[in-house]
Amino acid sequence: MGYTFALCLSGLNFMTQKKATSSTRLRKAVVSAQKPEETGKPGKSHQRTSKADDGKFQLAPSTSKPELLDEGGSTDHRFRQFLYDFSVLATQLEAARAYLATHVGVTSPQYNILMIIARKQGDEGVSVSDVARYLHVTGAFITAEVRKLENIGLVEKRPNPNDARSTLLSLSAEGEARIRDVEPERLFVNDNLFQNLSGEDFDRLSTTLSSLLDDFANTIQMLQMRQERNKRAQAALNRKVG
Repeated sequence: MGYTFALCLSGLNFMTQKKATSSTRLRKAVVSAQKPEETGKPGKSHQRTSKADDGKFQLAPSTSKPELLDEGGSTDHRFRQFLYDFSVLATQLEAARAYLATHVGVTSPQYNILMIIARKQGDEGVSVSDVARYLHVTGAFITAEVRKLENIGLVEKRPNPNDARSTLLSLSAEGEARIRDVEPERLFVNDNLFQNLSGEDFDRLSTTLSSLLDDFANTIQMLQMRQERNKRAQAALNRKVG
């Protein structure tokens, strides 16, 4: 259980390393989030009391987007359940991916890298930047993980003849053998995870998830920026007190 949980955390870190697509957008969003009172249009959550008419504690809606609120706009029960369901699905999907990675003898992020290389290497290999783009992570992260995969004999690197700054990746004979060996397990996992998903549902779901990638990545970066700001503020306060 501890090993799987560690792999899940590794996978979460892996997904949050995606570069922001717009630094200007991030700065505006951070300023907006820090100073909602200056917009003149406070979100609905700021307009509601935290107590019901009978004086009992009551949570305000966790989003101000009307599209995500229940009918009438005063509650967010469906949205909250959606978040719980989404979180459980992400955890279970990562656990399934960790299971497959264990069969190959690598971590979950390394398994993702091997699968992209296997599908995209062709006759020439696939570049580090392309692997990073497919997995929505930084090139530096791919380079570090590929070095580990190269050390255990699963990946081979060679210079890109068309770009001296680029490196092409391909699976070694051992890497190909391990990927072939896990194919029956991969089919079992995916066929069962998505057994009730229709073609129409799949098209809609894949499009929706793709549309959320930038928003999720930008939000994580904003949270990191807010955390750093809070750390600096606390450090400054400690210096004054000291």
